[in-house]
Amino acid sequence: MRKPSIVLGVSYGHGDSAAAVVVDGTLVAAAEEERFVRVKHYALFPSRAVQYCLAEADISAAKVDVVAVPRRPWQGFWRKFAMGLTHPALVGSRPPRVDAAKPVPTLSHQLQVMGLRRARVERHEHHLAHLASARFLCEKETVALVSLDGLGDFASGALGVARGGEFEILRRIYFPHSLGFFYTAMTQYLGFPHYGDEYKVMGLSSYGRPVFLQALRELVRESDGNGYLLNLEAFPILKNPIQFTIEKGQPRLRPFFSTPLLTQLLGVPPRKLTEELTEAHQDLARSVQARFEEVANHVLSLVHEAVGGDALALAGGCAHNSVWVGKIPRVTPFRSVHVAPASHDAGTAVGAAILSSRAIVRPARGHWALLGPGGSPAGFSPIVPEGTREQKFFDDESLIEWIVHALCDNRIVGLFHGRMEFGPRALGGRSILADPRKPEMRGRLNERIKRRESFRPFAASVLWEHQAKWFKGSFFSPHMEAVFEVQESVRSHIPAVVHVDQTCRVQSVVAESQPFYWNLIEAFRRKTGVPLLINTSFNDNEPIVCTEQDAFRCFLNSDLDCLVVGHRAYVKEAMALAQAG
Repeated sequence: MRKPSIVLGVSYGHGDSAAAVVVDGTLVAAAEEERFVRVKHYALFPSRAVQYCLAEADISAAKVDVVAVPRRPWQGFWRKFAMGLTHPALVGSRPPRVDAAKPVPTLSHQLQVMGLRRARVERHEHHLAHLASARFLCEKETVALVSLDGLGDFASGALGVARGGEFEILRRIYFPHSLGFFYTAMTQYLGFPHYGDEYKVMGLSSYGRPVFLQALRELVRESDGNGYLLNLEAFPILKNPIQFTIEKGQPRLRPFFSTPLLTQLLGVPPRKLTEELTEAHQDLARSVQARFEEVANHVLSLVHEAVGGDALALAGGCAHNSVWVGKIPRVTPFRSVHVAPASHDAGTAVGAAILSSRAIVRPARGHWALLGPGGSPAGFSPIVPEGTREQKFFDDESLIEWIVHALCDNRIVGLFHGRMEFGPRALGGRSILADPRKPEMRGRLNERIKRRESFRPFAASVLWEHQAKWFKGSFFSPHMEAVFEVQESVRSHIPAVVHVDQTCRVQSVVAESQPFYWNLIEAFRRKTGVPLLINTSFNDNEPIVCTEQDAFRCFLNSDLDCLVVGHRAYVKEAMALAQAG
């Protein structure tokens, strides 16, 4: 069969819908639909993302050879059939409900509407697409592959190997056993009910002690045969199937734990969203994280036994557990660790496109995450309100000098520069930046800008050349997917990014793939001696900003001091006067 030259990957129906396009072996564009429609974790067909990807590749829909979809409904058919015979509640369960007056359009209808009628549709297994999305981050010939998430194509995980451009799944971990379900259920139990709230438990875990660890070993246990096994009394998903719905484009997942059993086992009742977080909740969060790491590391030991070597590529939603990822080289034989920038289900659009391309794929401009839209071709000319000053720059050098001066003057800067990030991490394209030397900066960012829980830590963008001197046992982390211990000798220099357990999530920045951002941090280093900046996503309880208009609106509606869009800077004069005073 002839290798297709233009492949469009689309992922949708489960949260974080996305599209990606590969042209002649180059990943040209990828984006999540939520950024365009401004609905977090948007789950329906990614029409706007598809339009963007085709426009970025400068191709019409009629030229697309293949539409690659990371879903094979017939995967594991006989397992599903057998389970349905023994658990009739599963047979009667409904597919995801959508709050629409008319049925959800079929894939064929969506493709027709978008002019993709000529393209051939290829379906790929969910976890194979996850694995493919991470494989080419590592250039070694042989790479161990692991995908762990909630559920996809009747499996919650896959262990595999890549040799050159060939992929093979060695073992699958099948429904109903799921490490992702375990973490999600305990996230709900801790009073964080929204889709994607697991990262809150990860942040909270640093405040506690693993006093519930032994009890949690009763809820999920290691298995050499299956990888791990859930306690199906604690999580009775065979008797009471998980209820997943899509409401106004957003995925919703109803709690699926047994309240009586967990309350009896833990001695702590489920927390309500409005209840205060106590020491017991902190300890439970720490115990959940510890148990997750134990089981995940057991899975890594199984794949290492099968594949060997020291190279590992990770994907699936569990790979976004950066606290676990940062420890992998210390507790497993894997020394070369690579995490897909969009390890959640958005990334399967990329993985499916790679699989259909049947080629060794490389990203445009050398960075696997900077694949979203840049600035508007027509330019950006906002109506600047009274009290906001605009300043223009004619080169990068003068702009960088101005930004560094603003940061050192205790300003918080929203940076809109170049292409938007693909994945949940802001990496210098759509980022809020601040000075890590100021101890009060963390509280100010949490309370006034991000408006989020006070226990949440902030990440740092660090020059790769200096990373080892500031972070103990760290490795290359260009997608901000690993947490490392801050070197004791420098903790007092960067208090705003040092978490309560003396750690920090890190983005490694290199000049080759991010020249402007590298030069900005280097200029800050020359002025302050500190080779890193606080970097958090440019948003305010919404998806990361996509357009200049999104950025300007967020700037005006928040307590951001400055906004940089391209070579223009905007400053709120009232804030400038207050700080000067």
